[in-house]
Amino acid sequence: MQLYGYHRSGNTRKVRLCLAELGVACELVTIDLTTGAQRAPDYLRLNPNGVVPTLVDGELVLWESSAILLYLAEKYPHGDLLPSRLDERARVYKWLVWQPATFNPPRQRLVAELAKPEAARDAQAIAALRETIARNLEILAEALGGGDYLLGRYTLADLVMLPHLAALHDMAFPLPGTVHRYYERLAARPAWQAALAWPR
Repeated sequence: MQLYGYHRSGNTRKVRLCLAELGVACELVTIDLTTGAQRAPDYLRLNPNGVVPTLVDGELVLWESSAILLYLAEKYPHGDLLPSRLDERARVYKWLVWQPATFNPPRQRLVAELAKPEAARDAQAIAALRETIARNLEILAEALGGGDYLLGRYTLADLVMLPHLAALHDMAFPLPGTVHRYYERLAARPAWQAALAWPR
């Protein structure tokens, strides 16, 4: 099994985290986004979208990080990352979709805006993005309801959130108390340190 990805990619880290939680060995292949390696013809034959990560397991070539997570959780059920009850699985699916579709895009746009020279930044856009991120964090806090995990125990729903909560934490974005405690709980898992390790 090979995982093609980039060490700073949150979506790559999600899959690395899943592999670490499952204790599954995988060859790591670096696709350096800073050099445009994701647009190389050989890589585009694996992933026509030109993004990371991509998982190759024998004849199976799989892209889209949430699809990869579901595949791994089902292939290695010993990890108990995907509930057996249909209603609980549906709740996991909800967070697997919400994280890349709703939660992460405003953070990515904020990072891009803040990377501009100060004179070129759109202050109104920055304020709106910060407000959207804060609202999303409140949605997450409400879903936790003071509990340790989104479904009461650790599942893919929590795993998918950690790399992107870590990115917000690293940029000093204020996390509500419930979410901050949730982030610290997730980041303390040994698998997270393994997920951050990548051969350079």
